[in-house]
Amino acid sequence: MKNIQSIISVVVLLICFSSCSDKNSLQNYILANAENIGFSSSSIPKSVLKPSNSEMDEAQLEAYEAIERVSVLAFRISETTKDDYSEENKKIKSILKQPKYHELVSFGSRGIIKYTGDENSIDEIVIFFSDKNFGFAVARIIGDDMTMNKFMELYKFVSTQDFSADGMNLGVFSNFIKLSK
Repeated sequence: MKNIQSIISVVVLLICFSSCSDKNSLQNYILANAENIGFSSSSIPKSVLKPSNSEMDEAQLEAYEAIERVSVLAFRISETTKDDYSEENKKIKSILKQPKYHELVSFGSRGIIKYTGDENSIDEIVIFFSDKNFGFAVARIIGDDMTMNKFMELYKFVSTQDFSADGMNLGVFSNFIKLSK
């Protein structure tokens, strides 16, 4: 009898925890669409953010080391996906309007950088770029011991790099990097 009560208790707890999860999260959106038509998803090694021909100063290196992983989801507009672009773009923007996301940098209608957590303990940085000719791309940067100052150091470093000179092809993100400058 006690075993049955224990099992029922565990099942009830699992149901409660799963119903409390944020189904409208960016992570869930990325996972749900990773293999859908028009989307491409990948985890980018953090080494891509540090081209081999560049030297980082101490602050930039500390920021770089605070990154745990980078996940990217891109939606490329094509003849078969052009009708879905507007709807998917609205879904991402709706998710990013949640109160847990704090605006860091706005690129107007082209994109935005947001974060979760607080300035001294950033949990996640989200970079979203959108263009009606290319599509959109959203990147989630998950960090450990990431702060606003560390991210800004890394942002300044990455924005000055010429990734093509190092032989790196960032695919659809290359178009968005050009748009943000």
